[in-house]
Amino acid sequence: MTLRTAKITAAWIVTFAAICSFINGASAQSFRRGGTEFNAVRSVFVPARKTYTAVVVEFLHHGEIRPDGRNVLVAARNKKAAPFRVLQVGPGDFCRLAFQTIKGQSAYDVFYGGDPPRDEPPAWTCRDGLLLETRKFSRCNLKSLESVRKAFQSAAPIGADYVEGVFHAANPCSLKREPFLSRYSGYLHLRESGTYGFFVSSRDCSFLLIDGKPAALAPGRHGPRRRATRGSRHDVQLTAGEHKFEYYHAAAGSNAVMSVAWEIDPPEEKPRRPRKIPAEVFHSHLVGRLPAGRVRLRVGGAAPDFLADVAGDVPLPDNDVPLVGVKFRDLSPKTLTSHGAKIRWDFGDGQTSDLPNVDHVYLRPGLYTVELSVRRGARRAETTNRIYVDRPLLTPGDKLHTLDEYLRIIETYDPSKLDAASLRQLALAFEAKALASPADQSESYLAKAVEAVQAAFRDGSAANSPLRKGATAGLPSSAGRNTRENTAGQASSGTRTLENRPIQRAAKGDDDLLKLAQLIGPMARFRLGDSRTALEIWRGAARRIDAAEPKAECEIAAAEVAVNDLLRAADAKPLLEAATKRLFPNSPGSQAGEVTKHSPLPLGEGQGVRAIAAELQRVWGDFYAATGDGRSARNAYLEAQRLLSSSRRFNVETAQRGAHARSTEEFLRSKQYVRAAEEIDSWLREFPAARLDGYPTLLLARYWFGRGRYAQAIAQAEQLHAVSPDSPYIDRLLFLAADCEMRLGRKDRALATLHSLVNDYPGSPLAPRVKKSIEILEGGK
Repeated sequence: MTLRTAKITAAWIVTFAAICSFINGASAQSFRRGGTEFNAVRSVFVPARKTYTAVVVEFLHHGEIRPDGRNVLVAARNKKAAPFRVLQVGPGDFCRLAFQTIKGQSAYDVFYGGDPPRDEPPAWTCRDGLLLETRKFSRCNLKSLESVRKAFQSAAPIGADYVEGVFHAANPCSLKREPFLSRYSGYLHLRESGTYGFFVSSRDCSFLLIDGKPAALAPGRHGPRRRATRGSRHDVQLTAGEHKFEYYHAAAGSNAVMSVAWEIDPPEEKPRRPRKIPAEVFHSHLVGRLPAGRVRLRVGGAAPDFLADVAGDVPLPDNDVPLVGVKFRDLSPKTLTSHGAKIRWDFGDGQTSDLPNVDHVYLRPGLYTVELSVRRGARRAETTNRIYVDRPLLTPGDKLHTLDEYLRIIETYDPSKLDAASLRQLALAFEAKALASPADQSESYLAKAVEAVQAAFRDGSAANSPLRKGATAGLPSSAGRNTRENTAGQASSGTRTLENRPIQRAAKGDDDLLKLAQLIGPMARFRLGDSRTALEIWRGAARRIDAAEPKAECEIAAAEVAVNDLLRAADAKPLLEAATKRLFPNSPGSQAGEVTKHSPLPLGEGQGVRAIAAELQRVWGDFYAATGDGRSARNAYLEAQRLLSSSRRFNVETAQRGAHARSTEEFLRSKQYVRAAEEIDSWLREFPAARLDGYPTLLLARYWFGRGRYAQAIAQAEQLHAVSPDSPYIDRLLFLAADCEMRLGRKDRALATLHSLVNDYPGSPLAPRVKKSIEILEGGK
């Protein structure tokens, strides 16, 4: 089921077939038991050769069982109620329960849904098996047994299950790595009297009780004991027969260890090698695990049914959100699926399939509403279950999944049906494959990542697109019974002030869209050299985001690409005006046509907002430089630097600028143009006033030259000439610009640039070379 990765063996398949045969031969099923009418029933068949005293079953209850598990009843086929325990309800529609067997009975029915039974079920009397119960962590004194016990008794349940012993390194009843409390309870069935030496090892505290008395204690917050040492064993004299066994444990962090071992009649000297208490000592072999039969409904009869098995996961580099693989298996009765019936899966993440058994990959953990429908002619039947998906608890020997296996599946996904967070995960999966591929193949995977987001943005104008505000198709859902209830999952709104003016704080959907654009925009721009697509991505994100702050961030990024990459300053201006109006709504400079004056931010403003405002000023500086307004450009660069002012010492900042310069020089020298572009981008974001000095502008022009984008290199020379005509690097930039003009076949412009260089900068060390170049060009060579 969703919380286990147990494999369905041939034996279980035979057992399941026997159940179905038994059911099909039975008379019409009555749903009344315990004084109430239930909505659904599943049958469990105990093989005759088994001598189980208790049976554990797991199934999906399609929203019928209450969170407290009270509307459940188990009865033998002779209508006699069986003692049972609802061990776990949730997450989602997962249910695990145990029932005691009745002598002479092999067929049992699990009724659920509707109102709770009026009659109390028989009391649980079975003493076989070891029961593990886990509950939500609550603060307690980890050094005190009584404090931990009281915390456990009052805590909210997570889940419970019968286990073979105390030997776990995580909470087996949950896929979440979080703090929890646990208790193991059962009976030791000892054949002989003697001395039993117990060892406990845990993270964090643990307390072992035998017959209600402390036997071995490991109080406090600590790691597990790795070796048995003198004094770590606790000897207890026990007689043959039954002895009550209890083990309390608390894990105060995300990691846990629970372990109890023993030695029988141990020597008085140093302990030998202790071993895990055998499962048969707890009579665990008398607690069976059997599959539940197909569901039958009081209204509608036979219904589609399925099994979901969280089978594995694949982590992504530098990302704590894994891809999760789930095996879906159709268990619907043949009466529904035969004679040309059409099966359709809706996995709750926007993706579908028409195969009966499907291996599906969820791009991120969460609670998903999965629907299996069967259509035959005009009749359609469906079943909906909420499936919780997260990284499974693997055991030694389990097959590890690979990214290549998952890519074969996710490459078929329709990106327009994914929400922004899942779309980002899809792109990160392609990026991970690119990083692991040879250089001649990596670009194709990056292109797939960018194309997926392009396709989603292109189709995202539809009213039902998950990328549109308020549309949440494909998001993890918390739907109720047999219904799809999509939730926006957005954070509550709030305000952030910019000079005491309200700025709308990003909701969850806006934040996801911004993160998606921050991944794909630079990927297209720098790594693929596709500035047009980068502009499309940033503008597409800006159109879909509502909150002022992230919307402005996207508009600023789009404007920078338009100015510096595409040389379309006219397209950048409305983007910058819109961003200015969002960040400075009451400033005179935010009005249309007035973009030269911006209200300064108070120095105490939050660094996040200040960084966005600084980026706005920096790109305004690039716009003014591109349009020849050097004075406004200089003011904008200086204001951007002021907004980023820090307490760093001058020598530290000088060292950081030098590091950026040396790194960029090396990347250009070795033709690592992607890394050079990323380094320059980081440099200018951190030190926007470096544009006044001109060295990063020179290196940026060299970058464009190396990429064969000569018009962009020329534009950088023109910008520096407008902003800082006295820069020590202006002569080198103009000489490079003349070279670019020649490569573009514009000899006259090249000559004009060279003459300007000689006339305006006669003392330049490049003057002899420039004059020689003029002589050659004017001589017709």
